[in-house]
Amino acid sequence: MSGRSPSRRLSILQRLRPAPFRHERLRTLVRKALARVPHDAADLRVLVVDDADMTEWNRRFLDRPWTTNVLSFPDEEPQGGGPAMLYGDILISAPTCLRQTRGWKGSPEERVLFFIVHGMLHLAGYDHERGGAEARRMRRAERDVYRFALGAPPGRSRR
Repeated sequence: MSGRSPSRRLSILQRLRPAPFRHERLRTLVRKALARVPHDAADLRVLVVDDADMTEWNRRFLDRPWTTNVLSFPDEEPQGGGPAMLYGDILISAPTCLRQTRGWKGSPEERVLFFIVHGMLHLAGYDHERGGAEARRMRRAERDVYRFALGAPPGRSRR
């Protein structure tokens, strides 16, 4: 990689009204997390939805007729793609994420960030569903990226 910073495009759209997350705070956190995930370029689109929308997406694409916290969809053929390209969509169910993090320290934006990081890592090639060492590798990366974005010291969780 040259001395230039990687190209990073990020869009966040909250379909819920009122929007459950402060846009600029969430954008800042996601950008910090993105800086910790190795890539040469990124084009991420984060869509925040409710449980009904997430249920429909989960049913349509994974044949699972229930809500979930996060789904990630890598771009099939990113422009200029290569091994270190992070391109795709991350779909977040705000109600599910906030329910699952009830009792965690931090703002709603900090809490939902954990699931956005999870989606980013899937786009980067991590896959916990294989189990074993790969799941442990992804979990370590999640904690590292999440803590980094929150400015927490290594080894300390804000949960």
